[in-house]
Amino acid sequence: MIKLTQISKIYRTTEIETVALENINLEIRGGEFVSIMGPSGCGKSTLLNIAGILDEPTSGKVELDGKDVSSLGTKEAAAFRNCKLGFVFQSFHLIPSLNVIDNVQIPLMYRKGISQRQKKEMATAMIEKVGLIHRMKHFPSQLSGGQCQRVAIARALVGDPKIILADEPTGNLDSKMGSEIMSMLHQINKNDGKTILMVTHNEAQARQTDRIIRMMDGRIIE
Repeated sequence: MIKLTQISKIYRTTEIETVALENINLEIRGGEFVSIMGPSGCGKSTLLNIAGILDEPTSGKVELDGKDVSSLGTKEAAAFRNCKLGFVFQSFHLIPSLNVIDNVQIPLMYRKGISQRQKKEMATAMIEKVGLIHRMKHFPSQLSGGQCQRVAIARALVGDPKIILADEPTGNLDSKMGSEIMSMLHQINKNDGKTILMVTHNEAQARQTDRIIRMMDGRIIE
């Protein structure tokens, strides 16, 4: 489902060259739940961004769901992300001025052939799935951190993507809320068959996943 071949990422300025990723080779099978671990600055989030076509590698090939996405143009990449990928971030990235149902509907704004009524029904179904149907009209400022992350997960799922990319999804939550979010991700993986690639610093949570990829200094070491 995810295949990265000889991926390198180098940031250059007039005075310095920084190697963020060096010769990364990685394959994630469909339906796997895989964690990426390593110290801060080792390239975990850069790797996730490249896998999600949010950033371009300096060299190498990215294949998602059997398609080479390395050379997609901006519009093509955006369309592919909208259909195939769902994103969950540490800081939620909800729009403060929109209520829960409007935040969840955002990925559907870019889908053609779906009526407003259908969009609302799809968003409502996802909100119910994450247990927040009673909070549909609330705004992010009226929700707890755990509830905001549930909204973010509903938004990631609403377009029925095959791949979920999660960057420290429990990083801003206490242990109880973190456990609840991890439980939800496992349900999404097992019951819905979503492929999940998750960056985390939490060893205990990583050990609950199918595999752990360990990184150091821009390379996979284990």
